[in-house]
Amino acid sequence: MAARAEAPPRYREDWRRGRVASWVTTVDHKRIGILYMATSLVFFGAGGILALLIRAQLATPDEHFITRNAYNELFTIHGTTMIFLFIAPIGLGFANYFLPLQIGAPDMAFPRMNALSVWLFLLGGVVIQSSFGASHGAAAAGWTAYAPLSSKVGSPGPGMDM
Repeated sequence: MAARAEAPPRYREDWRRGRVASWVTTVDHKRIGILYMATSLVFFGAGGILALLIRAQLATPDEHFITRNAYNELFTIHGTTMIFLFIAPIGLGFANYFLPLQIGAPDMAFPRMNALSVWLFLLGGVVIQSSFGASHGAAAAGWTAYAPLSSKVGSPGPGMDM
């Protein structure tokens, strides 16, 4: 009878690093999946706050809670947040967590690139949310960003670019 020795994991978490540092520098597919899902849930909360502001405007006829342009900005960033910062990335989080377990792989292909994608996703989401502070406000073209509303005439300033 032959004995089989298990090989150590290729990318083992260093136990000497702190708790936060081990999460920031992780290449473990389960932790990356958890980071994706947690970040998506944070953006879900931000999109929910935008939805509450939109609903407050629509609560009564002729409500003047926010201006027309601010409403368009809220609507655009809410749609962008919910589609591109919650629905798609939460699926990536579940895929990162469960797919290697389902196929029996020890890890995802290119684990460092996979880890980089989480941090770039977070950076992109922060840039989108910070577009409210742009000189002419956030994008106001709707989450689809169809022309001519997304052109320089329809959305002046850097908000649409952000």
